[in-house]
Amino acid sequence: MKVFIDTNVVLDVLAQRKPFYEASARVWELTEKGELDGYLSATSMTDIFYILKKHLGSDNAYDCIDKLLVVFSVASVTENDIRKALKIGLKDFEDSLQFTCAGKIGASHLI
Repeated sequence: MKVFIDTNVVLDVLAQRKPFYEASARVWELTEKGELDGYLSATSMTDIFYILKKHLGSDNAYDCIDKLLVVFSVASVTENDIRKALKIGLKDFEDSLQFTCAGKIGASHLI
């Protein structure tokens, strides 16, 4: 099953954020086992790197991104995706863009 995973799900696992850690870790585990085909957006990768760099330093942030690429696939973000997201009109633009990217890859679920 192809699923699109929001940035916060990854951050929940990396930072062990309660109360979402256990559910997010389960999504990560299912993706790692190949039971889910998990996708992150390219913009999620840059956001995750930025946050990790602030807390762990640049070298550790690069290592973490490298490890994420072993588990998750990456959905590209194009100008057309951004234009579509703008037309959706959600209050949170990031959510609009994530929704657009999920549709583009044919994800059955947005987590």
